Amino acid sequence: MSVQIRPPVLSHENCSFRLSLREKLKIEDYLKHRTAFAVGESGIHCELYEFAEDAPTILFLPGIGTYSELYAEMLYKLSQQGYNVVGIDPLGHGYSGGSRGKYTVAQMCQAVSSVLDVLQQRYQGPFGIYGYSIGALLAVAAAASDKRFSAVLCGTLLVPDVAPDLHYRMGWNWTWASSLFMPGLKIPLKTFVDYNQLLKGHPAGSEINRDPLMVFDYPLSTLSSLFTHRCKLVDKEHAFETGILHGEHDEVLPLEYSKRIMQFCEQPMDLVVMEKQGHMVPFLKPELVALLAAQWFEKKFVKEMAAAAL
Repeated sequence: MSVQIRPPVLSHENCSFRLSLREKLKIEDYLKHRTAFAVGESGIHCELYEFAEDAPTILFLPGIGTYSELYAEMLYKLSQQGYNVVGIDPLGHGYSGGSRGKYTVAQMCQAVSSVLDVLQQRYQGPFGIYGYSIGALLAVAAAASDKRFSAVLCGTLLVPDVAPDLHYRMGWNWTWASSLFMPGLKIPLKTFVDYNQLLKGHPAGSEINRDPLMVFDYPLSTLSSLFTHRCKLVDKEHAFETGILHGEHDEVLPLEYSKRIMQFCEQPMDLVVMEKQGHMVPFLKPELVALLAAQWFEKKFVKEMAAAAL
């Protein structure tokens, strides 16, 4: 069954706040290169930066609370390294349809596969997926459920099987238990993510913290699905290549955490350390992320295409 493609619904398009946010992010020129479209009945919003029909294609899943447009500079600069790049707004986020902040990991895996169904009508592959922050957890889950992905890059990777510390584990247990009785209860994102501190010094920090397309309150059902997800990399080695981009001074998940999960998981992983960088590097140093991501994917795609030619 074919997946329906719809025109995008770009809400807030001409309001003064949207124009101000884009100006402070300095993304107006990059947005001129995007092709926005929506996929399926749920209206999964996608933003395509095309390089060439015969180029490899990378899907991008943004960090918690955010959506693809905010990463326009990084997505465009990644595409200019020789890739078709497609940002996906998670269900209930940004311009995508659905109840605000509401999805499960399984629903997101299906959404990603639906987008890939559409892209395969135009691009032959290979296909990779890059997830940033919580998007990395979703990217790994999507690749594990869809064999068309040959490479997964994670901008830090949270593996719920391995809690960073006891406080995380206790919080996840509380979230799971509470969601059984109050799945719709919304928890303020700022309870566990301090965007004011993470975006300190960024010209658009204040605007991002007031953006109506951001998700600042999550239902317990979403958080429970994320934090109880059994990572498929733990017990089994998969065919897709896996890498982690991690800032040396990450304020959310320390670099040592990535080293721990690499030892814990059966899946082999590369670790690319971004020296002197923190968690918000896609916003603060988008050109650096684009370059490092492009270099990593190039090695993996060249390897795959060489194997296919044998």
